[in-house]
Amino acid sequence: LHMMAQVSDLKAGELIHVIADAHIYDRHEAIVEELIARPRYPAPVFRMNPAVKDFYDFTLEDFAFENYQAGSQVTGIPVAV
Repeated sequence: LHMMAQVSDLKAGELIHVIADAHIYDRHEAIVEELIARPRYPAPVFRMNPAVKDFYDFTLEDFAFENYQAGSQVTGIPVAV
């Protein structure tokens, strides 16, 4: 969204994603409760190289997240088979 806006000389707006069939299985309840109880961090700042004017000229070095904070990784999440 941000890339398309930048190369089109437009301002990025909102991207709305609707999940129609989200669900949590009983074996995931403890993990979900742990995740909900974790501390929340402020959103990071997303930056892009403003000099890029062609969509196909973007490289990984043109993007950065500043002040990103993450909690510890959750492992051992059972998956449906």
